[in-house]
Amino acid sequence: MPRYVALLRGVNIGPKKRIAMADLRALVEDLGHGAAKTLVNSGNVVFTVNRKKANATLAREIEVALREKHGLDVGVVVRSGAEMAKIVASNPFPEAAATPKLLHVSFLDRVPNGEKVAALQEVERGEDDFRMIGTEVYLSVPNGLSGAVFNVNGLDKALGVVATSRNWNTVTKLADMVAG
Repeated sequence: MPRYVALLRGVNIGPKKRIAMADLRALVEDLGHGAAKTLVNSGNVVFTVNRKKANATLAREIEVALREKHGLDVGVVVRSGAEMAKIVASNPFPEAAATPKLLHVSFLDRVPNGEKVAALQEVERGEDDFRMIGTEVYLSVPNGLSGAVFNVNGLDKALGVVATSRNWNTVTKLADMVAG
């Protein structure tokens, strides 16, 4: 059965938009998906589906269920196991992978408008560097995220998409989980 990972945007960071991981697993299984497993407390859930569905369809189902059952209005981005393997293999900053907290991936719900991507190239970023590959933005932050000049949290607004970011350690763990 196909395996996917759903990444929720902005949950369990502050006092608002909170969901227990047990509730998230139950929500995904109540949608008819199986073997739901979560990783850390920031809205990452790996699950199986009995028949292949489009990522956007799975994301919308989870978004609607979160809104209806938990009153949470959060964006969700979904990737398949094969896509997660490709994301890890495509890392344009292999030297940064040795220190996972200095490398982040922002997952976008769709390919953004080309003009907005071009405008992003002009944003001040100091020593930070990023590369966009398809629907992922890889961000190398040599001074750590707290010392970053480039604001990864503004990608959704800058690009007009749903975007949610994870550090490299979380990305590789999720890729391993969704692979097997």
